[in-house]
Amino acid sequence: MSGVIKRSSSIISDSGIESEPSSVAWSDARSRALELPSDHRVERRLVANGSTGFHSVATEGLALESRKAVEVVNLSVSCTATCLPFSSVLKETPAVVGFSSKQAAFPITRQPLGSFGVVPCSSDDVEEEANERMLSVFSSFYQAKEKFKKELKIEGFLYSDLSVLASDIPYFPPEEEEENLEDGIHLVVCVHGLDGNSADLRLVKTFIELGLPGGKLDFLMSERNQTDTFADFDSMTDRLLDEIIQHIQLYNLSISRISFIGHSLGNVIIRSVLTRPRFRYYLNKLHTFLSLSGPHLGTLYNNSTLVSTGLWLMQKLKKSGSLLQLTFRDNADLRKCFLYQLSQKTGLQYFKNVVLVASPQDRYVPFHSARIEMCKTALKDRHTGPIYAEMINNLLQPLVGAKDCTLIRHNVFHALPNTANTLIGRAAHIAVLDSELFLEKFFLVAGLNYFK
Repeated sequence: MSGVIKRSSSIISDSGIESEPSSVAWSDARSRALELPSDHRVERRLVANGSTGFHSVATEGLALESRKAVEVVNLSVSCTATCLPFSSVLKETPAVVGFSSKQAAFPITRQPLGSFGVVPCSSDDVEEEANERMLSVFSSFYQAKEKFKKELKIEGFLYSDLSVLASDIPYFPPEEEEENLEDGIHLVVCVHGLDGNSADLRLVKTFIELGLPGGKLDFLMSERNQTDTFADFDSMTDRLLDEIIQHIQLYNLSISRISFIGHSLGNVIIRSVLTRPRFRYYLNKLHTFLSLSGPHLGTLYNNSTLVSTGLWLMQKLKKSGSLLQLTFRDNADLRKCFLYQLSQKTGLQYFKNVVLVASPQDRYVPFHSARIEMCKTALKDRHTGPIYAEMINNLLQPLVGAKDCTLIRHNVFHALPNTANTLIGRAAHIAVLDSELFLEKFFLVAGLNYFK
């Protein structure tokens, strides 16, 4: 995309972690002070490959020409197995029997200084030599890291290069006086996915509240659709819109900003709410749209035959209108399908931040659909491919043209066990909800910035 600066983030997990299979590993703290430029076009990430090392994964960019530069942040997490050397300093000892005090002051053998060699007699020399050795280690690590990135042709920067967290406020700060709500509150609406419930995004809510204490946040955990997520999108849109308006009126809330967090199918419902006339009053208050594995382009071109077959069977058994619409089978003319018509309506460009979180390990929702981008299969399809490209342009062109809107993509890689859920892609699909390590790392590194 000419003139477009992409901001995409990759979070990479260490496959050696056993205590939390679907988690993101912490990177070496010594590399956090390094900063690299983020205004590059090509995206590449590191994927943990067990004990054999890492291999690179390339992603395709947007097939969209535009005049607007979109501000972005490229993050990725790498895990480096290191061991901090512990130096041992010569301590004063009493005179030994058979040795003079002068002989006792100078031992026959000198203590080793960890991996740095022999301890000099002077403590100043010890500290100076240790600092020189440590500087040499850091320098060697940095050079090796840069060489490794050049070999993988990474033009972004890693999570460990970030020296500042999104929030440095302690989780449990001292109690303060009652908050002043004259400026209004920030309403955060959390919407679950297919066959989900209002508790699905409880950890997301928890880590935002912990990371931004005193942020004047009010959470609405949507529950109106949890009894029937197989209905068509129009019905679920009306329910969610009624729930939002009733919540604001019931508690007499003075709204300054509204953000949405959706998981899976819930993201499509959120986008549909934005198009309703009754919601127009709140469009200028929209702040952040956090999409967790959202099928914005439907489930077309899903590379998992097993999942596609399962969705087809579920649609037949449940007579689900939403699944019919996600698979573009609600109308013979693709341009008259619900998702295509939804892409033609305005909505996303009113947000300050549009954050798309996707995982290539998720086979329930295609990776390209969650990222709103073209895929190789669509490029080769002469019948449906052009219509698919039109949907992408319909969604992204307003974002690129919006002056105050920023599009951010985060690519997530989880360390998952070899189970049936992992095989069918379900484990990665729900890991963005139930992995405490991933959620804490994501919000501390970048996520909290979108809700400040």
